[in-house]
Amino acid sequence: MNESDADEPRGGAAPNDRSAFPIVGIGGSAGALDALKLFLPAVPADSDIAFVVVLHLAPDHKSLLTELLARLTGLPVRSIEDGTEVEPNNVYVIPPNATLTIEHRRLHLAQPAMRRELRTPIDTFLISLARDQADHAGCVILSGSGSDGTLGLRAIKERGGLTLAQAGGEYNGMLHSAVSTGLVDFVLPAGEMPAKLVDYFRHPTQSAGLEPHIVSPEAEDFFLQICTLLRAATGHDFTGYKHNTIARRVRRRMQLLQIREMRDFISRLRREPREVELLFDDLLIGVTNFFRDLEVFAKLETAVIPGLFDGKGANDTMRVWVPGCATGEEAYSIAILLREGMPARHAPKLQIFATDISQNELEVARAGRYPVAIA
Repeated sequence: MNESDADEPRGGAAPNDRSAFPIVGIGGSAGALDALKLFLPAVPADSDIAFVVVLHLAPDHKSLLTELLARLTGLPVRSIEDGTEVEPNNVYVIPPNATLTIEHRRLHLAQPAMRRELRTPIDTFLISLARDQADHAGCVILSGSGSDGTLGLRAIKERGGLTLAQAGGEYNGMLHSAVSTGLVDFVLPAGEMPAKLVDYFRHPTQSAGLEPHIVSPEAEDFFLQICTLLRAATGHDFTGYKHNTIARRVRRRMQLLQIREMRDFISRLRREPREVELLFDDLLIGVTNFFRDLEVFAKLETAVIPGLFDGKGANDTMRVWVPGCATGEEAYSIAILLREGMPARHAPKLQIFATDISQNELEVARAGRYPVAIA
């Protein structure tokens, strides 16, 4: 489902809340310690960012990670305990054999509920971070095998946060999986990441009335100019989109480009058509996952689907349309329910159509390839 149809991001703080500070999740596996040896010394003491390190650790061995990282930086480095409150200019480290989440800037530990080979601690934390902090969240994916972190990175991007991946990691499975989503804002060497994070989160934007719930003639003019540029470049009319959604995405692009004034941003769009395409892509980031709204899918399974097959046999055809399918998870979720709910014998033919205006997301949906963490 595209964000234009979704709820506004929950959690986090308002963009003008000066008491807020960014929280960045750092995920990695094999080879990530070498990356952290470059990353942490480059973090300034006054970054006003909190860092939460989630690495794949052996569940049955005492970890020395906290002590090792403390030698790399002058920042306080703490092993996480259940209920730890996150503060800026601190580094927090996940303990072994734990599942980590965050709520209202407090970290919560739980015993893993899945077998070790199925655990995805990075995704689990980043998804909760996205929900809790919205556009005050960031994620860094470091060297590692597998695909853990990809779903979490998508969640961070969906809610307006910043996404980074390491360039040249020793083990590139996690990095390749993350970058292949097309949702990574910057691919950088580990030592260059802290400066990018600080620049991004410190950069103020003057959105000239594009703040949520504020309407002014100047804001309407900027809004129409942006929609005109988008329509000329893509053929799609965004005048019916939620103004708040466009405002959030515009502010985000301005932060990425380090542009303060709306006039300068619109001038950049006029000069560089590629920037219009990137804004278009940001606007179409789909907020979706398999069985996203559990209550709705449960109702669909029990109250709707059984009746669809009443009176239909092998000579009949059932057609289903999924509009705004984004990367396809909703379409495949419905296909699973229909396949499980159809009669074992004399079932009708089934056709499912799924459409979206984002060609990039349709390519993912057509391929039907998703990270193993969806399990």
